[in-house]
Amino acid sequence: MCGKTKILICVFGFAFFWSLPSLAQGKIDPTLPTAPITFSRTLLLFPGVDTVKNPDAILPPLTTRQKFWIFKRRTFDISLPVEAAMFGGFSQSINYSPHYGQGWGPAAERFGSYAGSIASSSFFTDALLPSLFHQDPRYFRKGRGSILGRMLYAIESEGVTRSDSGRTTFNSSGLLGFGMSTALSNAWYPRDSITFSDTMTRYGIKLGVSAALNLVREFGGERALGVDRQVSAGR
Repeated sequence: MCGKTKILICVFGFAFFWSLPSLAQGKIDPTLPTAPITFSRTLLLFPGVDTVKNPDAILPPLTTRQKFWIFKRRTFDISLPVEAAMFGGFSQSINYSPHYGQGWGPAAERFGSYAGSIASSSFFTDALLPSLFHQDPRYFRKGRGSILGRMLYAIESEGVTRSDSGRTTFNSSGLLGFGMSTALSNAWYPRDSITFSDTMTRYGIKLGVSAALNLVREFGGERALGVDRQVSAGR
């Protein structure tokens, strides 16, 4: 296992034990009737269907249909090709995964690879596994407290989530889902790039990017940065 992956594991482990009590408060009430999902955009780009902005919100659990709807709304959105282009362009600029090579052809391959990776990650972590494990895939903003505390909370949310019953639980949907997505990406990666070390590195990068997006959700989630509306299709 490479050094970068070990560092990521240590960071998540530290955050988990440091701020575990911050997730102890319940935000899911299974006795409440099903309600529409709130739609908004974070930083004017990312669809906020997977984010609960109000730190005081008490919400009903998501239905299976709603979890798959979150995957659909995140995947078939203008943000996905923008994200794929950003990651692909950065990868090209630093020649990451050099077996792709340079030029317009490899750039298109990188774009397709990242688009598939983003979509598959959402499918496993937002829809399929949360439905099977009865977990909530949304990010619940802490919204108050010190900057360090909120940062640790955002990182910790990769390893800790809420069940549909409202209990704090190990985020098996997220961690296993990213692993399944990483394994699936080997289907379109260049053959000479598929090694255990490369696969674990990509898995570690997925966790790191997801934690970074949690930070965006945490600090870019104020109402001023997005317009909230109820989406009845998310019932």
